[in-house]
Amino acid sequence: MNRLQEIVSQFPIRKSDEQKEAFRKWARGIAENAGISSRTEEDGKHLNFVAGDPDTAKVIFTAHYDTPANMLLPNLIIPRNIPLFVLYQLVVVGILMVISLGAAYGVSRLTGERRFGLITFFIVYYAFLFLIMMGPANRNNVNDNTSGTATVLSLMESLDPEVRSNAAFILFDNEEKGKQGSKAFAKKHPEIKKNTLVINMDCIGVGDHMIFTCKNFARALGDYGILEQSFSEQDGITPHFYPSSGTMMNSDQSSFRRGIGVVACKRRSVVGFYTPNIHTKNDTFADERNIEYLVQSLGTFVNSLAEN
Repeated sequence: MNRLQEIVSQFPIRKSDEQKEAFRKWARGIAENAGISSRTEEDGKHLNFVAGDPDTAKVIFTAHYDTPANMLLPNLIIPRNIPLFVLYQLVVVGILMVISLGAAYGVSRLTGERRFGLITFFIVYYAFLFLIMMGPANRNNVNDNTSGTATVLSLMESLDPEVRSNAAFILFDNEEKGKQGSKAFAKKHPEIKKNTLVINMDCIGVGDHMIFTCKNFARALGDYGILEQSFSEQDGITPHFYPSSGTMMNSDQSSFRRGIGVVACKRRSVVGFYTPNIHTKNDTFADERNIEYLVQSLGTFVNSLAEN
């Protein structure tokens, strides 16, 4: 049983304090068995799993381990079609507005008081926003973000002891609440926030196009060229490296100046790259080939860092 299968079977939901602690304890055991020091770093209410020494590492590999809330409409990822992404967000907001206005109108008619309708509008609208971020856990979260979490742990285990000092590994808490875990870590470690290359895996399990969203400060690093050279098309998986301008990927890498986000996508005409089923009951699959591809290619990258 590989790490993806283990997480799905043993820790399918990581939302309550108890569920998160059970998962972190398991992850610390994996690090210990691999001979890697690890800890839980607490920043306020955010508990991040940290393995290796991020203060001295040349690169930090990250993912978020918390479970999203369940939604009826998917959180559709469309990284290279920003107009369509904005339109989709407006449609979602429009649906919330229509429901809220309908409830407000009904209350106004029943009570004869417009102020009660106005109060109802805000209650319903913000209740939906609360449910989107804090609602019942989505029991099906294989791609978001069990896939990224499994990739980080698998990569951590796979690296030879001789090159491990070049890398550190962090699983962030509370990404689904607005990237709070990574923001807290970045605030506590300003030098890492400013100077360290951070490669974040989020929803890497569905699609045969691996999209890398790279901030300009990351692209300016000498090691960035080595990263691109470490990836090639294999087993039908094609890597694509894009600057963050013109690319939309809202995840933990955005908390760091030299951040790179990684997401797997399908591809369709008109829409372009896209990732379906996020935050819905249909998020039940992640392709293990994608994890193996990233572990192998990122391992090549770390090995090359040790040679330079």
